[in-house]
Amino acid sequence: MGVKGMKTLVAESDTLEDVGFKDSAVIIDGPNLYYSLYFNSEPKLDQQHGGDYSAFSGLVCRFFSSLRRCNIKPLVVLDGGAEPVKNKTVGNRLKDKLQKAKRLSESRAGEWDNILPPLVKDVFIQVLQELQVEIQQCFGEADLTAALRANERKCPVLSNDSDFYIFDVQEGFLSIDGFQWESVTQGAIPARRYRISQFCRCFNVDEKHMPVFAALSGNDYSQLEKEDIKRLIRRYPEAQQPGGSSTCRQRAILRLLGDFRGKTPEEAVTAALQLAGRSKQEDIKLFLNSAQQYALKEPPRPNLPQWVIQEIQRGRLTSFVTSVVIQKSMTLTPLVEDFSQPSSYSASLRIRQFFYGLLLGSEPCTEYDREGTEDMRPKQVTPVQAGVTPEELQKLELEHLNEAPEDLRHTVLYEALGCSGLDLEHIPDQLKLTLCVTRFWFWYQNRQQNPLEGFNMSCLQALVLGFLQGNTDGGSAVRSSPGVVAARRPLQAGAAHAFSRWLTCLRQSLHLNQLLRFPLPEPQCCRLYCGPWLHQLQNQLLTDSNAFRESRERLQDGERELLDRALTVIQSAGQEADEELARGRGQFMGRGPFRGRASAGRQIKHRRLVSASGSSLIRAIPSPQGGTPEGLRSPYRESSQPLRSPCTRDGRTFFHSYQNNFPTRRTGPDDDGRETQKKKNRQTE
Repeated sequence: MGVKGMKTLVAESDTLEDVGFKDSAVIIDGPNLYYSLYFNSEPKLDQQHGGDYSAFSGLVCRFFSSLRRCNIKPLVVLDGGAEPVKNKTVGNRLKDKLQKAKRLSESRAGEWDNILPPLVKDVFIQVLQELQVEIQQCFGEADLTAALRANERKCPVLSNDSDFYIFDVQEGFLSIDGFQWESVTQGAIPARRYRISQFCRCFNVDEKHMPVFAALSGNDYSQLEKEDIKRLIRRYPEAQQPGGSSTCRQRAILRLLGDFRGKTPEEAVTAALQLAGRSKQEDIKLFLNSAQQYALKEPPRPNLPQWVIQEIQRGRLTSFVTSVVIQKSMTLTPLVEDFSQPSSYSASLRIRQFFYGLLLGSEPCTEYDREGTEDMRPKQVTPVQAGVTPEELQKLELEHLNEAPEDLRHTVLYEALGCSGLDLEHIPDQLKLTLCVTRFWFWYQNRQQNPLEGFNMSCLQALVLGFLQGNTDGGSAVRSSPGVVAARRPLQAGAAHAFSRWLTCLRQSLHLNQLLRFPLPEPQCCRLYCGPWLHQLQNQLLTDSNAFRESRERLQDGERELLDRALTVIQSAGQEADEELARGRGQFMGRGPFRGRASAGRQIKHRRLVSASGSSLIRAIPSPQGGTPEGLRSPYRESSQPLRSPCTRDGRTFFHSYQNNFPTRRTGPDDDGRETQKKKNRQTE
């Protein structure tokens, strides 16, 4: 929500109190905090290249470290989505975001053209969980819940939302803009506190009339027309004051409400609308309903299984579940991408279809996504259910999905990502989901037309090098000079679109993995992607034939082996896709290596075999429903020693493995791996 002109009016009223904030609880408006930290950082964090999540996570850690130093105990309250009554307001904001994203993509954005990168909320929640900060994720907007929790704990709210000037929060409201958390002084954070009682004394109005003031001034639910306001200003004129002209409408409404001290809100609304020339009952009802949005009462819980409610509230399950189940809709926030191409979200459609299938069964979901360059339009999407037995489908119903066997939940995730039968045994847990997602993305990316030879491979190599870099040094290296250089160069539309596709695939996979109760470990997103650095590296890999070999040689032995394994796993999607296409049975955007009840695919069961030479292969075994060609080989060579789990060195996490674990892709029954090895040697020459 938000009340027009309220922040300026409060500043002009001189009712804010300077405080040194310490030794207290505080309720934090989570979305306001991560927006403020990301958009107001110095130097400014990347928005044009998909985000800088390592730098952002460091900023979040420093913020909560300052709170700990001052003995401040936070509860972070997170939004769960907009209520249906606000669809018009949300639609207008989406169109505005779409235009901002387009200007950013064309490198002509203004100072206020801010677009939040797609993984910011996910990274924010992961950092809070790592820091063991208390979280409550809501089922609607966070402001009402934040006000309620603040009164329960007898503490203020920290936010930039002007609605907190209206809520009756007993211990007041601290503006994030005035919260100097980087300037701790004598164990306290300098801040400015607003109290509704002081404001109402200044303007001689009843506190209970403040919601009426918000409804008449204009919020997300109601607003007087310009002619209505002019009538009120003529009825309650004010001498011109320096700096006061921008709030003349708010001051006129306050003077009107001052005449109705002691009256009910209904009487105040009726009188104000009559003076403005609007006396219809529907108008009165509209503004009264708007005022009642500030009533401090617990919001209703949605009709969801108890385990879903608990996981959403804990922040361990995306709040998109609520929108999909209750409203049968999903809003796909605009991205910085190539606006001459279809939306980047097309790449992750299959993953969302499985997400909808688990939540809605066969009932369609309405997606709001970019169409062309100007509009956000609805589109009906048919869910996909896993290609399993009817008995297993019953176990996957939302009511008891959390109790489904782990291997069944694995099956659904692997099928959604097109990696059924993929051997991830020698991949560190932290990278398993990431590599499955990247493999899925790379297969999709190779189906698109790209103008430059080697473009897709340069994007893939940059991503995988970034995974290793982030997991080696905690992400600090990706904030070095190449990112600054990339930020100064004009945005390369093709790379922006490719990486935006990958980001949507990752985020949708994170949410599907959460809904399936984490069949694969959730990766730390802040270690996976730094947009400016990746764009710069991708450009180097594309234009310099030696860049990949030099980057690979700078890695340690174990990291080079992991790099090779990762690239082998990801590129293995190509052959399987071609085989599925040859059978004419795939149906992902019309084709591909994916099966499910929305397609004519058949299940494939796999059996591990080991050859005399010690190499591992997977031979496809016909399922009871039909046959499939043999000869699908594992991309790995068996190792006598497994890859070790993440280890710690100098306080930093890194991955290492043993030598002689180099993965070799088998491409057919007669291939002993030598042809594949030759190709790899040519790549690194």
